[in-house]
Parts: sequence; structure tokens; C-alpha cells
Amino acid sequence: MPIEQANNRPEIDEKTESTISRRTVLKIGAAAGAAGVLAPSLLTPSEALGFQQTITEPIRCDLDANGNTINPGPGPSHTPFVDEFTAPFPAVDLDELIPPPQEFRNTAAGEAPRDPHQRWAQFTPAHFLYSMEAKAGLHKFHSDFGDTYVWGFNGVYPAPTPLQRYGKSTIVRFRNSLPAVTSTFGRNEMTIHLHNGHHGSESDGFAGDFFTRGFYKDHLYPNVYAGIDAFGGNPGLDGVGDPKEKMGSFWFHDHRAAFTLPNNFMGMNGMYIVYDSTDPGHEHPSQGSLQLPGIYGVTDFPIILTDKRFCNLDANGRNEMVNSVGGTNKWIVNGKIQPKLTVRKRKYRFRILNTGPTRDWNLTLVKADASNVARVQTIKVIATDANFLEHPLDIDDGANIGNSNSTTNPGLTPGGLRVSVAERYDIIIDFNNYNPGDTLYLKETGIMRVNGTPNINPPGFPSGLDIGQVILRFDVVARETWFPKDTPPIPNPLCTYPTLPATNTSFEWQFVRDPACPDSPPHNFPPTFTQNVPPRQFRVRRPKDDFGNPAGGDGELGCLFDAEHPAHCIPRNNVEEWTINNNVGNSAWTHPVHIHFEEFRTLQRFVNGVPTPAPGVVPPLFSGRKDVSRMEATQGALVKMQFRDYNGRYLIHCHNMAHEDAFMMVRWDICPDQASFDQCQADRQVCQDSLVCVEPPPPEE
Repeated sequence: MPIEQANNRPEIDEKTESTISRRTVLKIGAAAGAAGVLAPSLLTPSEALGFQQTITEPIRCDLDANGNTINPGPGPSHTPFVDEFTAPFPAVDLDELIPPPQEFRNTAAGEAPRDPHQRWAQFTPAHFLYSMEAKAGLHKFHSDFGDTYVWGFNGVYPAPTPLQRYGKSTIVRFRNSLPAVTSTFGRNEMTIHLHNGHHGSESDGFAGDFFTRGFYKDHLYPNVYAGIDAFGGNPGLDGVGDPKEKMGSFWFHDHRAAFTLPNNFMGMNGMYIVYDSTDPGHEHPSQGSLQLPGIYGVTDFPIILTDKRFCNLDANGRNEMVNSVGGTNKWIVNGKIQPKLTVRKRKYRFRILNTGPTRDWNLTLVKADASNVARVQTIKVIATDANFLEHPLDIDDGANIGNSNSTTNPGLTPGGLRVSVAERYDIIIDFNNYNPGDTLYLKETGIMRVNGTPNINPPGFPSGLDIGQVILRFDVVARETWFPKDTPPIPNPLCTYPTLPATNTSFEWQFVRDPACPDSPPHNFPPTFTQNVPPRQFRVRRPKDDFGNPAGGDGELGCLFDAEHPAHCIPRNNVEEWTINNNVGNSAWTHPVHIHFEEFRTLQRFVNGVPTPAPGVVPPLFSGRKDVSRMEATQGALVKMQFRDYNGRYLIHCHNMAHEDAFMMVRWDICPDQASFDQCQADRQVCQDSLVCVEPPPPEE
């Protein structure tokens, strides 16, 4: 299993990436002026390009002088609602990249190995050029804290947000300038996945295509709808493909096999938004526009969620992230702990993204009632995983409780929105329903440490709400005359789903973990044989081969990630139904299963194999187009998708980053013709492992 090897070359001298003209600086200045509330996160052009001094490596508070892991303690307290909530700054689009991008790998200039860009002539020259340089930086997560060492794109966290347009292609140059040696648990190799872009596999950030420091790789993102071959289109308008396949809220992140969790924990992720005529990035009544709240950083905000634990202030005057031991105890949104946002009496859009690494979020919007008791408020969901719902869904704990996706164990949250790792939900909050001076809170079911264990709520804080549950505070004020007017009522319907053709192939993926030894029965290991060899793994198991034959399925345990061999072969333009199962064996884990490249439609959900909630009925928030399907223990799903326009290697995996790093991930290939399909079958991954249990060695004296 070639996890520790990549097709790298000796390190080269770093070259100048890009030039930025006065025109580009003026564009950024105009954007900043329109979004004055972004001022606290405003970057100078040089900072946005990542030019900054060498950053001292962090002092690890979770290691003793001998390098042994120790408990770092609870870490610092903080004061809630001190920092302003802001959107990450828009990425700087450049006038040129030096050396210029090209169809084939630029070996002489230090480009990492890759296949030639597919559809190069069709989608170049690119309309937008970006440089994203992975490097160390410093970030302040809270005003009470010192700086914190992070790895970020262009040295900042969260990464700058590319604001894109359908029909306008983009090339992003990802350069690896991570430290040669680090005291963190990060790995200075990377491969960047745009989740869930429709583009060539050479730009998909395949987990085995990681490259080391000193190299770069150009990714071609055509910003098109799926269905290029079938639908064509006019690149001068919304672009090629089927407009019913429109997506909006993407994100990009490191996908390095076995180190996705630590590298993302260190900060290597960001959002990527693509607009079209239905959702144009403004609120004017233009042709085709739904007139949703849509001014980035003013009425349209990412909510980028993660969780961390911090060290106490150290000798460098910094509060570093704890890399191990004891879990997390601070909730982070857009790089801040418990920020506040002033909102006007009008509608706002929030693009919720869970960047992991492992936590599910169970979110509700709450406000104190007349008795000062926190009560759940209504939110309106308009999109799931970047795809508009056909009909917007209201969620609360009253008449709309049935629309919630947070009603199953663990963690019952009436009226809640459960967001698993890598899921995105676009929501509308209508602050017209509140009065100037009202305060609302975005609440998480879990409790972070704010000022002690347990926390002490501030005077007058709503009962039924722990201060440690609050992620973000909203302060309602009257709308000033200079602030954008409210948008019209949210349209219903928002879109029409594309029609899926007839199914060609059915396939099943089982997300499993090795049984715990001795596992007798069904095995006949003695009761003292309690040690698994190798240690228990997360795997993906195929009960049948690509042609439906059980004899061609996997052995007892299933597959670990193998970058060199496909687990499933798909003829290009095939339409397939996949059963995704987390109800095989004694499963106690939740697996948010992500399928790269294509969006799917859920035909049925199951619990213990029984259609849920009823045959032919799909729970509301699972009914739209998605690319992540959360599978709690005992659950399954039947999903349908088609595979179009591009060829190559893609992935299906659990997006709990601890699980994918433990190799709960397999490769599948799109094959353009019969010869490539036959070769794919010849190269198909073989997984015949069986459980091995042994008696553990006696403890050392």
C-alpha cells in the first residue's frame, strides 16, 4: 500500500509565483469598501499572497522534555463575544502566473507529477488565476489569546475564498512551502481536493498524489455544470453543462493519505463559491436571479466550523493548538472563538461548512422568551452540499420538527440541524422577525469550556442554555438607510432537479471495522487471544464484484486504501445505483460517506435494512442532491448518480478524517472505452484479509 511514497523529485529553488497589478489591488479595495464589516480581517495584497517572515515552530504543551505525551490540562479560559464575526477575505485573482500554466506537467519549473489536463483546449486560457501557497503562519483565535501557529493557504486561516462564476474557468496554483521540519503532528506533503468539483481527476486531489515542499501543482477548475457532453452550452453565459446541476458552496482541503486529519487540523482548508445567473453574488433583480441574500461578507456569510484545544500562554507569548490527548474544548467559527455579528432587520444567508476533523455539529438557533428561557427559532434550509433544495425547508422544534435531520441517536436535538464532516447547508435567517436590541444565539448541543468546569453563565443569560454551547451571537439592530434593503420572499420552488436516466449498474459498499478479538463465535479463537494482528482497521468491503457476482467479492474484512488499484470500474456515461451500508457487523460508528466528482440523489434510507421512514419516502434533508451521506450505526442508503465528461481516478471514503486516515477509503475509476475498462478490471484491488487474533505478550517487568 503506497501510502508513504509519492512521485516527487529533489527539492528545487522557489520561483516567483505571480504578479498582481494595480488594477487587481483596486478590485480588492472596492470589494473591501462594499463590505466594510470585513475590515477586521482585511489583508494587504502582500499578506494575501503569503509573503511573510519565517515562523518559529510551536512549543508542544502536550509533550514532556523527553517527547512523551502528557495531558496538557484544560487550557485557557476566554471572554465570550469580544471578537467580531467576519467572512474570510476574497482570494486575490492574479494577472498572471509565472511560469504560465500548461497542459502537460512543467517538470523543469518544479511542477509535481500529474496527468495532462483534460479538456485543456476547451477551458483555457483561464479567466481567473490564483496562487494558494501552503505555509506556516500565525493566527489569533481570540483577543484574550496570544498568536497560534497554523498551516494555512498563503499563511492565513481560514484560507482566502475564491469567488467564482459558472462559465469562467479557473487555474489555482497550489504550492507547498510547508516547513522542512515541524514540531507539530502535521505532514509537509499535500494534495488538494476541491469538494465536490466537476473536473478532471488530475485536479481532484487524489489522496495518493501528494507532493512535497518546493513543488507546486496547477489545478484546472472549469466551473461548469455536470453534463458537458450531453448539454453543451454557451460559455459566455452560465457555461456548459446542465444548469439543473448547479452547485454553489464548495470547499477545498488537503487530502494527503494518512495525514488528512492533522493537516486539516493545522488549518489547510477554505471555502470556494461559484455563482451563476440564479445566484449571482448580488441582490439586484437581474434576469434569472432568485434574489437571495447574496453580498459576500455583508448579507451572505460562510460559517466554517471546527474544534480545537489550546495550550496556556507559553514562553513565546503564544497559545498553541494541542495536537493530541484529551479531545477538544473550544468551538471555532471562521477562525474565532464565540464571535458576535451585528445583523439588520432583514434576511441573511449563512453557508454552514463542517471542516472536521471528526465532530458532528447539532445546531439550533435560540432566543430568550419573555420568561428568559432559551427557545428554538426557525431557520430555513435552502441548499444541501452546495445544491439548492427544490423546496426550501423550515426547521424548528414545533410545526417543522419533522424536517430536522437531528432526531436520531446519538444526541437528540429537537429542531436541530446536524452537520457531519464535509457537509454544507445553506440557511436563511430572517431577522425581520425580531426587534432592535434582540439577541439570538447559534447553539451547539455539546458544551465547550469557556471559564471553568462547569461554566458560569453571565448574569441574565437565558436559562436552559449553557454559555459553552454558543458558537455565535447575533445582535439585531434597525437597518440603516445605507445598508442593503431586504430581498424578496425566498422563492418556492428554488430549482428543478435533473432527471436521472435508467440505471445500468448496481453496486454495494459496506463501511466496516475489523471485529474485536477473540470474536468467538463465529471464530474459534481461545478467549485469551484478545490482540488483533494487525490492529483493528476501518475498511470498505465489497460483497460482490462489478458484475454482481458474490464469488468476486471481498474476503472477511474488506479493503484498505490502495492508491495503485481501483476497487470499482465504471464505464464513462454509466448510471449506477450504489447501496452504502453501515449496518454490517457490530458497528457503533457514524460514517459521513463522501463520493468525489458527481452528486447523487438518495432513493431510500434504511435502518437495519428496513426502509426508513417508509418505502419510497426519503427524509426531507436527504431528499436533495448531495455528495456526503451520513451513515449512523445500523443505517444504509441507496443512492443514484451518473458518471460523465471526464475520466480517471476518484474516491469514496468516510469523511471522519480519523477514519479515512485509517484507510476507510477506496479508489474507483471512470473508463472512457472498453479497453480501459478491461484494464481496470485486470488491475482491480483484491482484498481477502481474514481476522487474525493472538494472545498478547505478558507485561514487561
